[in-house]
Amino acid sequence: MMKSEIRKMMLERRNTSSKKELNRKNKSIIQEILADDRFKRAETVAIYYPMGNEVNLLTLMKDHKRFAFPKVEPDGIHFYLFDPHIKFVKSKFGVMEPPQGELVDDQIDYMLAPALAISKDLYRVGFGKGYYDQFLSKHRPRTVIGVIFDFQELDTIPFDDHDQKLDGYMKGHL
Repeated sequence: MMKSEIRKMMLERRNTSSKKELNRKNKSIIQEILADDRFKRAETVAIYYPMGNEVNLLTLMKDHKRFAFPKVEPDGIHFYLFDPHIKFVKSKFGVMEPPQGELVDDQIDYMLAPALAISKDLYRVGFGKGYYDQFLSKHRPRTVIGVIFDFQELDTIPFDDHDQKLDGYMKGHL
């Protein structure tokens, strides 16, 4: 199956899943992350503002860590430290982003990356723009974890030379 077919299939599955079921699975994923020793040791954690029915990681921000959010810029994505006084703005892609802030690309210990699908051999399919792969090739954090719902896990995904492998993924443990 081609990546474009995987994207379409996974978006449809995610968008037709019940909110109640997704919320239950989301809570399980959060618990899995909180139990991860690598997360516990991390000081700066990269997360994202959820779009649509993506895994919502915002409750992790109750933890006393530094959290960073991505922003798409002309040369790719960069991560900015969360500041509660800054209001997020919607990008041209419909993603909520910090308008500015302290750049922390090379200070991230633990990254939680969104995905439409992740394979058991640790490759991910995103929305196809390549922003995360480009970022990871230049600023690889100590740990990169993909987050998906269990139905977004695949045995294999086609990958290219520029695709960056994850260090693991969380899909909840129900």
